[in-house]
Amino acid sequence: MPTRPILLSLLFLATLLPPLDAQGRKEEPNPVIVEFKKYIRSPEAEVRKDQVERLARVHTEEAVKLLVTRGLTDNIYAVREKATWALSRMQGPGLNALYKAASHSKEAVREGVCLAIGMLPAWGTPKATTADHSPESTAAVALLGERLHEDRSPLVRSAAAEALGMIGNPTATHHLVAGLTDNKEGVIISAVDALGILGDPNGGKPLIPLLEHSSWRVQVAALRALGRVRIKEGVGPIIEYLASATGRPTEDARNALIKITQRTFGMNPDTWREWWERVEKTWTVPPEGKPQKEDVPEAGYGRKPTRYHRIPTYSKRIIFVIDISNSMATPILVKRGRESKKARPRLSVGVSKILLAREELATTLTGMTSDTWFNIIAFETDVRRFKKAAINASPGNIQAALRWIEKQKLRGTAATKGRPSSNVGKNGWILGKTNTYGALATVFGLKVDPKLGGVRSTTAPSAGSRKRRPKWDTCFFLSDGQPTVGVVTDIGEILQDVKRWNKTCKMIIHCIGMENQQGLATLLTGLARITGGQCVFVGK
Repeated sequence: MPTRPILLSLLFLATLLPPLDAQGRKEEPNPVIVEFKKYIRSPEAEVRKDQVERLARVHTEEAVKLLVTRGLTDNIYAVREKATWALSRMQGPGLNALYKAASHSKEAVREGVCLAIGMLPAWGTPKATTADHSPESTAAVALLGERLHEDRSPLVRSAAAEALGMIGNPTATHHLVAGLTDNKEGVIISAVDALGILGDPNGGKPLIPLLEHSSWRVQVAALRALGRVRIKEGVGPIIEYLASATGRPTEDARNALIKITQRTFGMNPDTWREWWERVEKTWTVPPEGKPQKEDVPEAGYGRKPTRYHRIPTYSKRIIFVIDISNSMATPILVKRGRESKKARPRLSVGVSKILLAREELATTLTGMTSDTWFNIIAFETDVRRFKKAAINASPGNIQAALRWIEKQKLRGTAATKGRPSSNVGKNGWILGKTNTYGALATVFGLKVDPKLGGVRSTTAPSAGSRKRRPKWDTCFFLSDGQPTVGVVTDIGEILQDVKRWNKTCKMIIHCIGMENQQGLATLLTGLARITGGQCVFVGK
């Protein structure tokens, strides 16, 4: 098998690193391993995750075996993710065992090992200008390339492609280009993303045909990757894509053109065409910096953006997520008038947060065109959907949506005469709190299982998953406070999960904060950053 020489090469390179114990004597049982075996069966995911993290300091074959058999097969993703990280810190004998595990019989193990190899600190940060050409990285690329081409699991092939991008060795380019012909959408997207991260110009031209792929997600991934690789050959095809596409992908096309050309001609393809026909023969890709401002109207070429709290989108598939926790009943402090450099901005106490959110949503919904599809999620401790699937913005559907959002009353307020917030729901959670994790999981079509401490499915809709991805490509997420209830309330963990869910969904999340609190700001700016959205704060 072709795997054998590659594996032998990797094992030889790994043995060049000094082992932890060179004395040759029989070692006493490692106390970290002893403790791991004692507590890894704990029903608490946090305990198991802590034990997995501790094993990162033990660079032995036994430690790798335990991380592989216990950590990478855990039923909670956060534990598996921590096991992957711990494996990526292995040295000496532990590194030997890590490479051997790349051909393990279990899919979850091979997936985690591929990612761990891509995360090894030796590779540094992938950059085309400082590419890693070392023998170690070349051998790792060969092993991961074989996983990408031959593994039967789409999840493993996707992980191998992602890891190839992380290593930063240009020899990975031909493996990733071959991955563009995979029969699974998720694997193609992972290969496209990796080519964008790698930044090798030789990987740019093969991305251009993907602008005509049947999946809009592949198209968007190709546009983003072309924006990172920045080759001249991509400009003309992207302009034609902008002219023929509809909905949110047009925004990705415009952004790719801006990144490549450093010009800002807006959404009008005719303006781009006129400029390109004039300069194409002599034009070269300029250094990346701040795009040059153009004196042209930001015309949408017949396109009308949808705006919610001043954030525009050309998407035709939108989901709105509205916080209806008890704190949304309080009045909102908004800036009034123009700010002065000498004086503090004046604040005005207006309507309640929930009323302002409803008014803005009503304005947005009534302004949408009938070819737009939408849905609404309202969340507090419970998460509620307006419809099970997206519906078109017909006058009747818009009126039904407005009636529905008016009926979503806050818990325990005097005006609603509802149950007080001290009541407890079926999961033992206090009603009227902020279940951010549950709302975001619903956006991605996932169901939360409090008994597991995470989403019910062990993987989000991704490479090879039979689960249908959400139909919307853009989300407006409005909240006034940080998470207070749910299976996950840690902001860092929420952001990690959303990043994982969105790897192949390619959804943009625009965030609206009704308050500018530190915790909420961290959450919302993080969501916007990792999905390519915008973030605004309405209140002070």
